[in-house]
Amino acid sequence: MAQFTRRGFSVSALASAAALASCSKFSFSDRSLESQTDQKNLLLFVIDDLNDWITAIGDYPQVKAPNIRALAASGTVFANAHAQAPICGPSRASLFSGLYPAQTGIYGQISDDQLDPAISAVSPTLLLPQYLRSHGYYTAGRGKVSHQGGQEGMFEEYHPRLPENGDYGPKPDQRFKWESDKTHTDWGAWPDTDEKMIDHITARWGVDFLQQDRADPFMLALGFVRPHVPWYVPQRWLNMFPLDEIKLPLVRANDLEDVPAAGRNLAAVPQMPTLEWAQQNEEWRPILQSYLASIAFVDHCVGMVIEGLQDSKYADSTMVCLLSDNGYHLGEKQRFAKMSLWQRSTRVPLIFSGPGIETKVINDPVGLIDIYPTVTEMLGLPSNQENAGRSLAPLLTGAGTLPIQPQVSVYGKGNYAVIDDRYRYIRYADGSEELYDHKSDPMEWHNIAAENGMESVKKRLQNLIPQNPRADVMKPQ
Repeated sequence: MAQFTRRGFSVSALASAAALASCSKFSFSDRSLESQTDQKNLLLFVIDDLNDWITAIGDYPQVKAPNIRALAASGTVFANAHAQAPICGPSRASLFSGLYPAQTGIYGQISDDQLDPAISAVSPTLLLPQYLRSHGYYTAGRGKVSHQGGQEGMFEEYHPRLPENGDYGPKPDQRFKWESDKTHTDWGAWPDTDEKMIDHITARWGVDFLQQDRADPFMLALGFVRPHVPWYVPQRWLNMFPLDEIKLPLVRANDLEDVPAAGRNLAAVPQMPTLEWAQQNEEWRPILQSYLASIAFVDHCVGMVIEGLQDSKYADSTMVCLLSDNGYHLGEKQRFAKMSLWQRSTRVPLIFSGPGIETKVINDPVGLIDIYPTVTEMLGLPSNQENAGRSLAPLLTGAGTLPIQPQVSVYGKGNYAVIDDRYRYIRYADGSEELYDHKSDPMEWHNIAAENGMESVKKRLQNLIPQNPRADVMKPQ
């Protein structure tokens, strides 16, 4: 049985990607810093459920994403980036508000019409697109940008997903593999052409947007839904990954034995397939095939837009930022899901590229919370003093360094993960704990929270857990 282990993000991997980028249809790398114009526009890719198989440029050996790899090779990759929550709603709310879930009380899924009241109750801040608009930017978006798409007033121009496609369609009349009314999960070949896919429609619109003449600087946000379930793509994308060549993630049968009951219960997703079910029904490889095909498809959509940017008048005045809202397990920890505080759920791709941005890999921990202040500084705008994150601009430009700042993720009120440059500490609402040393245990197989000598590490990371988190806005008090 072919299997793989997770590898670190290396300079050699970046060099390999750079070589690939040089053969790509587009490249940012040929721009000299001396001749670049100032940052002016922002192109933001928000990709749904794209896990860290893409983060390290070849972390998973069978990922085929040449366009994202080329983008990474042309800019700065944050290889230890984390979502502030491992689920769409609170992660995107934190990203666009610049506030932590513990500040807003947004710990779970939230409808777009509830987002503004929840944030305005604790802060006068504007969402990132609104802030840019207040400084003269034309803001436009399409697809899944916030959890449901784009709340009213978030953008000056916003185009939702087409009703006939649903949230994550198009879908066949009958599911192929997995029947549950509590999840979109299913996999297989559907529809027959790319042109019917939501993300292709979004990408095509983005290309058209970039061909238009604009007097004002702009923010263009494109929200792609793949590889969110259902893992439906046209057959040609599945053909790229023959089932008999699929390599399975390396998993441990007793991986959950040292996880406290609170952790197992929090991560339980009975509506989703389990690894045991997938193995017994010989569906593990088909699931991986469909997820990899979904990555390849969304990479194609990213490439369409980047090529459109390179062919436009805005190529030398636009910063590109690509991110995912959370990670996803594909059999690790015996599950197929996000919604946990382990590495595969919180670690996400985060790439910046454009004028004045250096080509490098940053292994220090950062968070999606840092994107808002980074964007405003890189665009030369006044900082928003309500932002809870910090600007990563010195790292992008080489203007300076930043101290290590551990990242905090939360899933459900009272359950936290704290991640620094070596350890992941998890504390659940009942006080039970997990601690993993990524230096010796990158797969998070050995919970060392109870071992001797770990008290100082736990105490240091415990001190970063919010002491007075806001009550859950989605639950009656």
